[in-house]
Amino acid sequence: MPSTVLAATRRDFLAILAAAALLPACSTDSGSGPAPATRTVQHPLGTTEVPVAPTRVVALDRRAALPHLLALGVTPIAALTYESIIGTPFPPVIAEQARDVAVLPVAGSADDPNLEAVAALQPDLVIGWTGGIEEKYAALSAIAPTVAVDVDFTDASVSLRAIAAALGREAEADAVISAFDERRAARLREIGEIGNVSVVLGIGNQQFRVYQPTGSSVARWLAEAGGRIVPDLASAIGEPYGDELVLISPENLGQVTGDTIVVMHNTGAAGEAALAELEGSPLWPTLPAVRAGRVVKVNSQESVGSYGFQGYDSVLDTLVDQWTALGAR
Repeated sequence: MPSTVLAATRRDFLAILAAAALLPACSTDSGSGPAPATRTVQHPLGTTEVPVAPTRVVALDRRAALPHLLALGVTPIAALTYESIIGTPFPPVIAEQARDVAVLPVAGSADDPNLEAVAALQPDLVIGWTGGIEEKYAALSAIAPTVAVDVDFTDASVSLRAIAAALGREAEADAVISAFDERRAARLREIGEIGNVSVVLGIGNQQFRVYQPTGSSVARWLAEAGGRIVPDLASAIGEPYGDELVLISPENLGQVTGDTIVVMHNTGAAGEAALAELEGSPLWPTLPAVRAGRVVKVNSQESVGSYGFQGYDSVLDTLVDQWTALGAR
């Protein structure tokens, strides 16, 4: 897309698209009716006047915008595909809800929306991940009101609340979060005494992440339910990433001393290879939890909120069902 298009005003950009037959001709007669009511929404890339009741929403995000919209009672007309990270257009936990959502073509990378395709849909609201739409924000705003949303991979409520604020559906967001928190507390009580837990993710290249409660929703849930996450930052040997996790190498895997190990793993070939690296490490079979058969495996994309609270529900059930099946071992 030429840079002159990116810098175009809303009127100029729409004229370009109309000339290319990407938008239907529309009247500019001011007497055609009153302008739709809007609300002012502040977001990471600016301030946007958003329709009070948008009906043609496009989700430019593979980090939960689609499941969040569905949870709020809004079915977008199109969304970016998850194909490159999970092998299917949309996460299985929302596939049925998203059956009428079109897959939006990209212009290059998986986060790079095709502007012509967006314009052809005639959206009245575009919602996208800040990092994915920043370079095309001006062009997207020329097509339709556009709202950027930041993502917190340790707490899906951050992006859910931001999207709800843009839609005026804050009450619906509160209900989703409250219902999950109540369900989470009830399900984790089924585990009983949690004890010491280690939460680990293999990321490939012989590197493993050991999470703290501030770096993982699952670690936080377990800590809030009375568990103790080990090793802690003070005793961990490796490369710390803030207060969220420690990156360790195979020779330091022996510090994963939790009575139970929660292994997070990603979908797809790369995720399977990283999991195989972890489980194939020489020290893996020597770990206390592995020797005792106390290893639980959960989907990482679900646990970081990429599938919204629908994914949270799924990973919570997987966590508790596997844990309780271990019994008293």
